[in-house]
Amino acid sequence: MPSDQNTEGGATAKRLTVREAQLIVVAATPHSEKFDGPDQLLKELGILGDAEVTAHKAGIKIAVKAKGLDIDENDIQSGPGVDVADCRDSVVINAK
Repeated sequence: MPSDQNTEGGATAKRLTVREAQLIVVAATPHSEKFDGPDQLLKELGILGDAEVTAHKAGIKIAVKAKGLDIDENDIQSGPGVDVADCRDSVVINAK
């Protein structure tokens, strides 16, 4: 599991926790109320095609920015065949 702190060049950088990232990923889906666990596919939460993927990534980026971090949308794994855990982990790893 990724740490909530990252040390680079002697400085401690703020990182998202796994829990924070998961909350962000799920909240950015059209049907967050259907969430039942990290192994669930995003298609079960309404990520069905390109339009939903684009909106999902944009929502994640906005929420990450609100936490004082940034993420490149190309680094976010999202799509109907992606599970919540893989998307969450891509956010934890790439939000800086």
